Amino acid sequence: MKCLPSIIFALSLIAGPSPAVEPSVSPKPNIIIILADDLGREALGCYGGANFKGAGTVRTPNLDAMAKNGMLFNRCFSTPVCSPARSELLTGKYNFRTGFPDIAGRSGAVESLDAKAHPTLAALLKEAGYVTAIAGKWHLGPPDDMKVLLGPTDNDTNYPHPRECGFERQCVFSGGHLELYGKPTPDDYTPSRIQDWVLRFLESRKGKSEPFFLYYPSPIPHKPLRPTPLNPDGKQLVKQNYPYLIEYLDGQVGEVMKKLAELGLDKNTLVLFSGDNGTHSEMVTEMCNGNQIKGGKATMKDTGSWVPLLAEWPGVIKPGSVDDNMVDFTDLMPTCLQLAGVAAPKGIDGISFAWQLLGQTGTPREWIHSLFKDQYFVRDTRWKLRENGELYDVADSPNQEALVLLENDTPDSKAARIRLQSVLDNLHPDKKGTTPSKEQEPADTTGGNE
Repeated sequence: MKCLPSIIFALSLIAGPSPAVEPSVSPKPNIIIILADDLGREALGCYGGANFKGAGTVRTPNLDAMAKNGMLFNRCFSTPVCSPARSELLTGKYNFRTGFPDIAGRSGAVESLDAKAHPTLAALLKEAGYVTAIAGKWHLGPPDDMKVLLGPTDNDTNYPHPRECGFERQCVFSGGHLELYGKPTPDDYTPSRIQDWVLRFLESRKGKSEPFFLYYPSPIPHKPLRPTPLNPDGKQLVKQNYPYLIEYLDGQVGEVMKKLAELGLDKNTLVLFSGDNGTHSEMVTEMCNGNQIKGGKATMKDTGSWVPLLAEWPGVIKPGSVDDNMVDFTDLMPTCLQLAGVAAPKGIDGISFAWQLLGQTGTPREWIHSLFKDQYFVRDTRWKLRENGELYDVADSPNQEALVLLENDTPDSKAARIRLQSVLDNLHPDKKGTTPSKEQEPADTTGGNE
């Protein structure tokens, strides 16, 4: 892959506020959130990814086009594994508040999201007149039978829990991964059938007065790394299939964007693309600048939760925008609600970044928070403080996270330690930091059902 110097240069910039852009569209835009499964930011060309070591070239032309035509966020953080991130996205609350420190039903996590206690983005938009739909991997509760779509997707699935969470249209399956996805041919491949349902849903919205919200949590590129319709003769369970999984996902994003344009829906539709957590540790991405980044899924390294975030909204978001402010996954909910003219519920952790999308002036988020099981951190643009009191200088992250021992504190690191510890104490009043001693490599506790 030929690296794009202009893009890489843009990623080093801190985008300042530009003049406000007044939307020339309905005050209630359509909203689409496409969520990849296990995709760190380094795996995309627009973030500088060039090759997957020992596997092949990064091929993401459609996602790169989203960055070119819309906005690329440099510092978006989720959580290190699946269910916790999805709960944050839909509720605007940190995962420990909704009972998801880990995968649903694992390590003390709740079996399913309590939609009454934690109203979702879908439910609130539905109340505001939106048609709401989900297509893909649920992973926040039932269905828990591991079934996939074994027949045509002309009809909706009919699972109660997604409906309870505000989705009136659905085409979902539970936690099964590619070992259950059928043959890698368009008619048999589950991701292909889900995509067909999505495109038909979009077609059904042409000419309709109600706005829609489509949540599209894709099941790829999660392991096992089986062949896709792009390489149906590929070997089973090998990382050489990974570039094809990324390319296939990228192509599906391109099809969605093309369909919106064909239907005349694009100018009143905000499309957001992200990943639920970092890339699996088996994958190493060789960057255009020569660095190599190992996937950090299920670890507390930045690469466990540092994900891409792209936004496109023709005529509203300034093309080629790069935003270097911090974005927390809890921020997605209040942002979408604000753009839809809906008040965010009290008690959420998220902060709207709508002003960033609109090119207006606002107050940047000062820190983000990420938690997995009993490990967590808060992080700003320079410093990262762990639950055990360890402070890291992350100025060169994701290439390096440098532990700063207490005895080596500088005035800046000491101030950061105090400031971030205060944040942690407020978030987790039952847990106090301890004095750091030596650098510890986070354990990779990746399970097979994340």
